Amino acid sequence: MPASSLDTEHWWRHKNLRTLNLLLIFPLLSIFTQGFDGSMMNGLQAVESWRHYFGEPKGSTLGLFNAAYPIGGLCAIPFISFVSDGFGRRAGLILGATLCCIGAALQAGAANLPMFVVARGILGCGTVFLGSSGAPLITEIAHPHHRATATALFNTSYALGSIIAAWTTFGTFRIVGSAAWRIPSALQGLPSVIQLLGIWWVPESPRWLVSKDRSEEALVFFTKYHAEGEENDPLVQFEYAEIQDALTYERSIDRGSAIKNYLEFVKTPGNRKRLFILLWCGCITQLSGNAFISYYLSPVLTSVGLTTSLEQTLINATQQILSWFSALYFATLPGKVGRRVLYLASLSCIFLCLVCITAGSAVFAKNPNNKAAGGAVVAFLYLFSPAYNLGLNGNNGLYITEILPFSLRMRGQACYQLFATCFTLLTTYAFPVGLQNMAWKFYLIWVPWVLFEIFIVWLVFPETKGPSLEEIAMIFDGPGAGGLDVEKLEVEHVDEKGTVEVAK
Repeated sequence: MPASSLDTEHWWRHKNLRTLNLLLIFPLLSIFTQGFDGSMMNGLQAVESWRHYFGEPKGSTLGLFNAAYPIGGLCAIPFISFVSDGFGRRAGLILGATLCCIGAALQAGAANLPMFVVARGILGCGTVFLGSSGAPLITEIAHPHHRATATALFNTSYALGSIIAAWTTFGTFRIVGSAAWRIPSALQGLPSVIQLLGIWWVPESPRWLVSKDRSEEALVFFTKYHAEGEENDPLVQFEYAEIQDALTYERSIDRGSAIKNYLEFVKTPGNRKRLFILLWCGCITQLSGNAFISYYLSPVLTSVGLTTSLEQTLINATQQILSWFSALYFATLPGKVGRRVLYLASLSCIFLCLVCITAGSAVFAKNPNNKAAGGAVVAFLYLFSPAYNLGLNGNNGLYITEILPFSLRMRGQACYQLFATCFTLLTTYAFPVGLQNMAWKFYLIWVPWVLFEIFIVWLVFPETKGPSLEEIAMIFDGPGAGGLDVEKLEVEHVDEKGTVEVAK
């Protein structure tokens, strides 16, 4: 890949590149609603008026409240590729944001349990469209030198949403009456309103434009935003030609129907590997014990003696701040240390946190007067979020996007959303039942499981740091993959001083 003619390290000095990076804020808000939801449900379980209004939900009933969210997501999955491939990445964001606004309004006005559950289902449906369209749009419009960090930042808005929700529930739990939970429920739609107002200024994916025979518009995009108006810039010509070559090849293997195109995932060794990685990414991001923190922090805190609304909502709120700052910093690491390294490091840290949480909970269960054991559990609950964010937050969003060629990108996103949503459904419904029936012993299931996750990642996941989106296909499919000539490919290397070299 040719060196950029722009000073991408000081990108704010270039008007159009500065505009592009600021416009990325709108798709970056896509995961905000998911983070808000998990933290809000954590907080509401500590709000007495919410518990009383819905009859003190526990066990399977509490699981239903949370499981409605991924069930709604499952309904959206069959339409992801149809909307985002057929009408554009922005169309997927617009549809998702609209559904989230409707869901938030119904949730805030819920008169009974069924209405609240249906509203959460609509929210879950909307967030799947947002999550599956936002990351590809960012990946496909970001400057090549910013792609890794920009895409990794996508999932960090999850933690930002968690912070807003946590502090909102902390601030409203003292309110007498249903306003204590209706206010945070309504605020869940705020980021979607912002997206609907700003998405019209966000440029469409140039790769999608080329796929729809609108190549001139794609070239205009590259010229304006990646080269400040210089059409003959080597990087612009390289990106434009590479995308055209790749899409020409992908059209030649198009099967002509959605079912046959999905079957491409099992046709070749490279695609089968991609499909398994998507499955395993869905697994490790949802089945690594994180549901304890995301949805059921309140019962976990209750089990170690922290039972008041003030204590639980305050811990939830402060824990989310640490989570957000760690997510922001760790989003800068994939381009520096590599994707695979971050996966392995993150899961290793999660394993240590789970061991310590389990041990502390066991000691406290035997001796409820042992405040040190309870304090240790709280400390490692705080550390769990940074451990997770190290490799399973922004790094994961980047990895699952860049391993997929354009023709499979939205279908791959749909597959990932299917896997992740099914795992989320399992955890959100099973965890409260397990906690109620097994208490701290339920944690013992996840300690050896995370070790198994680490082994699979080490065995299967290739490193993708360095190549362009089109060149990554070679890692999975071998030389000449995607219609690219391996002898013409150039790989960018950035030395420790930040200068760019180009190697044939």
